Amino acid sequence: MFHILLADDEKMALLSTEHSLPFSAHHMAVTVRTSDSLEALRLLETRFIDAAFLDIRMPGLSGLDIIQKCREQPFCPRFIVVSGYSDFAYMKQAIQLGAFDYCLKPIQSEEADALLRRLEEELCQSRMQNGPDMLRRLSDPGTQTEFLRYLGFAEPADSLTVIAVLAAHLSDLWKMELPEQSFLIPMDGHRAVLLTAAGPGEADALAERLLELPECRLAVGNLDPSAGQLGKLLEQLQTDLRLTNSEKPVIRSVLNASNDAFGRLLEEVRTQYRQELSLQTLAQKYNLSYSYCSELFKAATGFTFSKYINQLRLTTAAELLRNSQQSVADICYQVGYHNYHHFVGMFKSYFNLTPTEYRQQGGHADAPLH
Repeated sequence: MFHILLADDEKMALLSTEHSLPFSAHHMAVTVRTSDSLEALRLLETRFIDAAFLDIRMPGLSGLDIIQKCREQPFCPRFIVVSGYSDFAYMKQAIQLGAFDYCLKPIQSEEADALLRRLEEELCQSRMQNGPDMLRRLSDPGTQTEFLRYLGFAEPADSLTVIAVLAAHLSDLWKMELPEQSFLIPMDGHRAVLLTAAGPGEADALAERLLELPECRLAVGNLDPSAGQLGKLLEQLQTDLRLTNSEKPVIRSVLNASNDAFGRLLEEVRTQYRQELSLQTLAQKYNLSYSYCSELFKAATGFTFSKYINQLRLTTAAELLRNSQQSVADICYQVGYHNYHHFVGMFKSYFNLTPTEYRQQGGHADAPLH
């Protein structure tokens, strides 16, 4: 759901605006209502808000003053000015400040639905554009705690569940009712990261509801947000999401917080799978027995070492075929294969298409997997 703020110094006008706009039909929820313009500005500066509906004339600060002060924020909301005045000068100034729309009170039902339909599309695009920056801030230990607070996660949160989602249609995720203290960060038309501070039972129920979406796959992890390892978990989940398929739609990741030898070995494989790797060599490097490593690897990932490496390489190749103009040969070597014909054979065995056929058919996130 998208987060909406309403600000109007007249409480009856505030209620009227909320009741005249079908927010829930467009996957929006009014999370903040205020009759104090200074409070509205404070909330817009300290909490993530997707869109704000502002009265143009309020004591202290006008709606236009608030827009002016918020324009340079990293995640600036979309502003809709709501006014009882049809003064062209107000409208012109609102447009110059970048307001999304200017509405006259009372808002009529047909106008309200058309407005929210356009706004919903705009907010989807805004969240997607902001996704990479949001994930960077969550991954940086220096900004992580403050940004979680900005997204609405109260302190102290004992546990945070993070779900990397791959779905046929990302729009299906916006329709879901999420637990309190949850936030959805879209990455592209199929992938998103969902954070929730819900308890284990509620988080598990949320994962089950997600799996009911068409062709949905999940990588789920859990951590103590105060440990400063959210960035590591986010990276791990994106890797694990590549390993899901129709037969194994969920992978539950365990973040290894300790610095034990096998944990370091597994981290090296997760990040260096494009390189020439051998479990026997890695076992020697970390002073572990090969047979013990082999058993631990299967228990920790659900895959044998060779299958884990190959699946990551092939799904990475598929992503590059979909999203880049690199040649098939270049992609072959980039993902870690040294023999072009072997790569083509492995790719066809995995996707039932050669790399060239996969690219010609457009490729998609839900290609058949084994």
